[in-house]
Amino acid sequence: MLKESAISIINYLQTFTSKYMSSTQTMNESDLFELKENYVDHIIDGMDIDTLCAYARDCMLNGTDGISEWNESEIKEEIIDVYGEDILEDLTP
Repeated sequence: MLKESAISIINYLQTFTSKYMSSTQTMNESDLFELKENYVDHIIDGMDIDTLCAYARDCMLNGTDGISEWNESEIKEEIIDVYGEDILEDLTP
């Protein structure tokens, strides 16, 4: 259910972009970036905590630098660097 909500949000963003963005750009880069930030804030404000967490989890696992793409040494190094060896031991199955 939560993953479907995140997918629904992504589909909505893609539909919005194709429907309302013409090929002629009239905004400068700064205004366009601010519009994007405001839109993201609006979407986040409308999410409940479960949907927000599902979306964050999906982005972290499958985004451009998704954790699912890391090999064993990369994930272990990251966990140790950020949280320490004790947390690596706690998280290791």
